[in-house]
Order: sequence, then structure tokens, then C-alpha cells
Amino acid sequence: MSWGIGSLGTIGYLNTVTALILVYLTTIVGLDAAVAGTIVAGARIIDAFSDPLIGWVTDRTKTRIGRRRPYLLLGAIVCGISLPLVYSTHLLTANLPPVAVAAGVLVLYSLGFSIFNVPYLAMPVEMTSDRARRIQIMSFRVVFMMLGGLLGNAGAPALITWLGGGADAYQQLGFIAGAVIFVAMMWTFLGTRSANSTEHTPTETPFREEVLSLLSNKPFMTLVAVKVLQFIAIAASASTFAFFVTVVLKQTFNLLSVFGLVTTASILTFVPFWRWMSGRISKKTGFMIGLIGDIFATLLWLVATPENAYPIVILRGILVGVFSSAILLNSQTMWLDTIDYDRRITGRNREGLYTSVYVFVERLGYSVGPLALGFLLSNMGFDKTLPLDQQPDSAALAVSIGMIWLPAAVYVLAFFFLSRYTLPDNPRQSEKVSS
Repeated sequence: MSWGIGSLGTIGYLNTVTALILVYLTTIVGLDAAVAGTIVAGARIIDAFSDPLIGWVTDRTKTRIGRRRPYLLLGAIVCGISLPLVYSTHLLTANLPPVAVAAGVLVLYSLGFSIFNVPYLAMPVEMTSDRARRIQIMSFRVVFMMLGGLLGNAGAPALITWLGGGADAYQQLGFIAGAVIFVAMMWTFLGTRSANSTEHTPTETPFREEVLSLLSNKPFMTLVAVKVLQFIAIAASASTFAFFVTVVLKQTFNLLSVFGLVTTASILTFVPFWRWMSGRISKKTGFMIGLIGDIFATLLWLVATPENAYPIVILRGILVGVFSSAILLNSQTMWLDTIDYDRRITGRNREGLYTSVYVFVERLGYSVGPLALGFLLSNMGFDKTLPLDQQPDSAALAVSIGMIWLPAAVYVLAFFFLSRYTLPDNPRQSEKVSS
């Protein structure tokens, strides 16, 4: 459980910024929407290219506390400092260019995430080689991911509303969320001191060749394609939701909190169900069911109006919980299985390098959402000087594209790639685990 608590930190850290950063940069810092989206995307892309190097370094680290845990400590410190800085950008721009300040703090923010998350996600492969045990470990992670999502998607908007909005509210959010996330990450660092770990397998293979060798792991590369598309869809929805609620549905941030609470409750309710189903259907099938459900849930926004906003949001929150729990539980364990497949066919322990690629595609996917939304808003009439609920119809259309059509199209493409996934020398039955 101590390992799983780290996901409260990473997901809370990620969502506290993803949910509100474009609103903050446009309405508080005063940046153009396209510029804000480019800065957010650029910071994530720049940092993404450091992920494979971080994984490669952690694979080769040897210390008395293990090869992963030193980076959990360092990452916790960087994350705890950088989140308050992100939402203090408006104070740091008094004598400095706002674009440069925003870019600098967001690069630091992204780097902190990678320093912690790359070694953190490599640890379960080392903890156990049993696939049934892995799905149990991942079920704990899913629970804390949901709590982290609740912190970012529901808690952060609720706190902004409670504090009255404005620059001071965002700054206080940064300090409060930063403290919570630091404690969660430190809990994982301290609580995993007795966890199983593996030693690095010595090799003379250069870093570049190590990275290129991953391309021969076809199950892994198929999941890379699926996950980058999934992250694009998630980031598009998450970055757009605050705008959708205010610009299209004409509601306050309180609706974000309602959605977060309903979604979290639904996911926590259905994780045991999908864990039970894992003994009866393959992980791939469970993942595909989840994607189909998410496509339907995304298209449900088409019938949302200011008059029926609350019922639709509650219904969609329930549906997202049902199907996202299937995706989270099955995709995470499939990912670990492909890393274990590499270890079995090569005899080398490269969990850090593989996990760094996962974090890389996550960062790459998450960069597309704010970039696309920023350009849509900038080119379709969004006016940063107007209140969000008084934007023109063209801006509302831009928000709807980012919230509905882009994610739905990307989910369909992800489903196509997932249909091509197979794990060599593993019969179908080996993909099933007992509950």
C-alpha cells in the first residue's frame, strides 16, 4: 500500500495543473490562449526527452537504499517546490517576461514529475514476477490514482471557488496541493524501504542502442501507440473541461468538483468488479471494453446543455467510472507484462528504461491536449478579457471540439491499435489471472 500511495502524489500533481493551468495562464497571467497552450505543451515535450535518460540512469544506480528510491526522495522535493511556483507565476512576472517565467516553472514542474514517476513505475516489476500479484498491486494503485484525481479534478476547482477565485486563490492552491503531494511521495519513499528490488544486469550496450532495442518488443510498441493516443484523449478532455463547464454549460467550477466526486466513487466501486472479471476475460478484452465505453461516454457530452448540466455530468461520471476502471486496471498490468516479456527473452533487468518510455509517451500525449485547445481558442474567437461564461459562440464551438470530437476520434484510433496487440509465446489463458 505504501507504494500505491505514491500515485495519489503523481496523479494529484498532474491533475492539479492539467485541470486549471490554461485558465490560470489566460485569465490570471494574461497570456494569449495559443501562447499558453504552446508553453504547457513545450515544457512537457522538452522534459519528455529526459525520461529515457532518467530510466537508463536509475537502472544503473547502486546505493544502499536501492536503485530507485533515491530518485523518489529527490522527486518528492522537486515536486513539493515546483507546484507552488506554477501557481505563483503571476508574482514572478513583475520584472521578468511572463512567457519566460511560465516556461521555466513548467519545465521544472515537469522535470520533478519525471524524476519521481520513472523509478516509481519501474518498482512493481521488481516487487513480484507473479501476474496475479501484479494486478493486486495495481488495484491499490488505481485506488490512490482516483484519490489523486479527486485532489486535482475536484479538490482544486472547489478550493479556487471557496477562496473566491483570483490570483491569491491560485497561489494558495499551489501551496496546499504541493504540501499534500510532498507528504504522499515521501510516504512512498519511506514505506518501500523493505520492498523487493533487483540489481542491474551489467552490459556494454550504449544508451542509444538500448533505446533502439526496445523497438523489437512488438507487444510493448503496440501498447506505446495505444497509450500515447489514450493520453492525448485524456489530456484534451482534462484541459478543456474547465472551459466546457463555464463557456458551454454556463456553470461554476463547483460542477468540476461534482464530476470528480462522482467519477472517483464510481471507479472505486467498479475496480473490484473488473478485478473479479480479470479471471474470466483477458486483459486485452477488458481494455477494449473500457475504450468502447469511453467513446460512448465522451459522445454523451453532445446532449449536455446549461439546463441539464448536473444530471448529464453525474451520469457521465458514473459511466467514466465503470469503463475507466477497466482501462486503468488492465492497461497497467498489460504494460508490466510486456516489460517482463523483455526480461524473459533477454535476461536483462531494464525496468527503468521501459518505464521511462511509458512516462515519455504520457508526457507526449499530455502535451497535445493543451496545445490543440490553445490554438482552437486563439483562432476561434476566445477573448481573455471577457468572463468565461460570456465568450462568443465560436469560442464555445472550439471548446466542444476539444472536449468531444478530438477525444472521441483518438479513442477510436486507440481501439484499432489495441486490436492488434498480442503477447508472443503467451497463450490466451496466460493473460488471465485469478481473482
